[in-house]
Amino acid sequence: MALPHRIVMDIIEGLETLNEIIPGVTSDSTLLYAPEVKFYAMHLNVDRQMETSIKNLFAAEDGAGLSRDIVNAAATGIMAAEGIIMREKTVNAEQRET
Repeated sequence: MALPHRIVMDIIEGLETLNEIIPGVTSDSTLLYAPEVKFYAMHLNVDRQMETSIKNLFAAEDGAGLSRDIVNAAATGIMAAEGIIMREKTVNAEQRET
């Protein structure tokens, strides 16, 4: 997770000020935890192969608005890859027929 530079500098400044009151706060072993905020309002309509309503445009992972963790992101990526492979096989078969 990356925070904007201004936020990081404000946190560092705050920790350095706090270190004057509580020595050791800024030691190398200090861990800092911050919430990760994500917005899941975006959701694309996709089929079972993760293809959108735009032909040959596949969406997966957070881009499809379906995954909320790495396991689901990986699964939708695999589904999209399988959809692309199926599409390529279909196109290649049609080209051989002509």
